[in-house]
Amino acid sequence: MDSQTPEGIPQPASQPVPAVAVGYPPPQPPAKKRMSAGAKWAIGLGIAFVVLTIVSCCGSIWLLGSETGSSAFSLGDSVCVIHLEGVIQGGGTGSASPEYILDQLDQALADDSVKAILLRIDSPGGTVAASQEISLAVKRASEQKPVVVSVGDICASGGYMVASQADEIIASPGSSVGSIGVIMEIANVEGLLDKIGVDFITLHEGAYKDAGSPYRPVTEEEIAMLNEQLKIVYDQFIKDVAEGRDMSESDVRELATGWVWLGSEALDLGLIDSLGNYDDAVDRAAELGGIEGEPAIVSYEYVDPLSGLYESLGIKSPADAIDADTLRRIALPR
Repeated sequence: MDSQTPEGIPQPASQPVPAVAVGYPPPQPPAKKRMSAGAKWAIGLGIAFVVLTIVSCCGSIWLLGSETGSSAFSLGDSVCVIHLEGVIQGGGTGSASPEYILDQLDQALADDSVKAILLRIDSPGGTVAASQEISLAVKRASEQKPVVVSVGDICASGGYMVASQADEIIASPGSSVGSIGVIMEIANVEGLLDKIGVDFITLHEGAYKDAGSPYRPVTEEEIAMLNEQLKIVYDQFIKDVAEGRDMSESDVRELATGWVWLGSEALDLGLIDSLGNYDDAVDRAAELGGIEGEPAIVSYEYVDPLSGLYESLGIKSPADAIDADTLRRIALPR
């Protein structure tokens, strides 16, 4: 029976106190799990990746701002360096595509701090149309600002077509220069396909729609037509070099054998203006641009800030394009 207060109000009964067994420790709270070393490394790498991504974004924003020619990023009177490297061809990827070079030239011409342009060429040439596109752009650029070409290992065929439109060309004594000519190569794998039992059937409308097909020999009529086109392009090449180098077409035609000359030979033949290295070309560009003292160097080429991280992790930078289109263009005149 519940006890009652003097006023007759019932009170709750007292709760029993649990007994503690003698000789046994009281229960302990569960121990916290310690983080493994691997987990700590994973978190650290994750944080580092986030930080590098932020830095990359900031760098991209800075580059976009500098591409506008804004005075906020101006370094004073400058020489803009543009690299043309590899096989020249259309497609919009790589430093030897018309889209890339034209964009670089446009930025250099729009930048008031740039007084001269240095085009660093290391190319064996490429397709005719792409080389002509870049050549015309270089010619137009030289009408607004001085353009100097610095030759690396090789400046041949379409590469030389481009270089010939600059104000001056500087090469090393051992550089490969020239190769004024046009070539077309058409593979014929018909015999190989017969051996492995593969048969291609080509359906087309138009008598010459499959001209140059690798699955059959080229006819005599097609060879005559292709040679006629090669001659037209060859004459265009000679005319462009003659105008760009201020030479007669007859003089250029004598050199237009497709042969590649050493830089020292090219100087004697009038194909380049002087012998020297990259630094000499920078100095000459600055001189033609009226820059006094050491010139600042401007470049609009994108450099991935994470490229070092990608390389250390053994993965390919996403900024590097994989060009699988070169094989398809091999049959084009070049």
